[in-house]
Amino acid sequence: MSTDLDATAARIHAALRSAPTSSPSHRALHAKGVLAQGRFTATGALTGRTSAPHLVEGSIPAVVRFSHPGGDPDVADAVPSGRGIAVKLRTPTGSHDLVAVSSPAFLVRDGASFLELLAARAPDPDTGAPDPARMLAFVESHPESLPAVQAAMAARVPASYATLTYNGLHTFFLVDSAGARQPFRYSWVPVGGEQFLEEPPDGFDLAVELAGRLAGPPERVAFDLVVHLGTPGDPTGDPTALWPERPGLVVGRLQLDALAADAGPMIFDPNNVVTGVAVDPDDEILQLRGSVYGLSYRARTSSGDGDGT
Repeated sequence: MSTDLDATAARIHAALRSAPTSSPSHRALHAKGVLAQGRFTATGALTGRTSAPHLVEGSIPAVVRFSHPGGDPDVADAVPSGRGIAVKLRTPTGSHDLVAVSSPAFLVRDGASFLELLAARAPDPDTGAPDPARMLAFVESHPESLPAVQAAMAARVPASYATLTYNGLHTFFLVDSAGARQPFRYSWVPVGGEQFLEEPPDGFDLAVELAGRLAGPPERVAFDLVVHLGTPGDPTGDPTALWPERPGLVVGRLQLDALAADAGPMIFDPNNVVTGVAVDPDDEILQLRGSVYGLSYRARTSSGDGDGT
């Protein structure tokens, strides 16, 4: 793990902001997005495994941000790419953020590698596009990045933000009333299944599509929160490492009912957990995400016109 995470985070944020399409009034990544609102209702499947009441019973408000992963706020939605979901559960004891993407894994496991990745993906001055040879060299020296790279290359255009499965990537821990810890990972799985477009219509706009979908039957924008419980031998500090396929527990349902009004800039940080859930202290990327998000937030709000979506 890097000895100075704050310095590494600052270098990462600076590199992201140096991209020609980056907008200082938007997020450094996931710049294009749309907000929605609804409720999360627990199924009771985690009874006895966590002391977090909202994951065991009842229903609480949720704010959700769907997004494109890049730093360009004007990127076209018809471009094949992964997508993201950030869910902020408003619990009685604070916000619990469950942030996920459509990739099965993160690209790197530490900050130094992330800086190498950004250098490899930087546009070539002569072509204005990344140099494939540099990316190939990066993957060859970082084979752990292959699952995420393969997913990015195979990405398709989703029919809707509501028709993708999103994965949390990092390992967290359920903590019960006695302090016992159970590692887990999670996914947001669309109730209506995954759907993609082979030929998106002209002017395809995922935010417009979502608004129309929310005007229809409630089940059209709903996700099950599926938790995968870890077993001995599963890696817990490395978001590039895949866990073996295994059945998951449906621990709750997220039902969205409307677009959300822009309430001003906010942070969706996977480090935001509450009592009954714990982060992995050995996950450097998870720690760096919190630091970089904080830097991005300060940058986009310093001028007073930061984007809330």
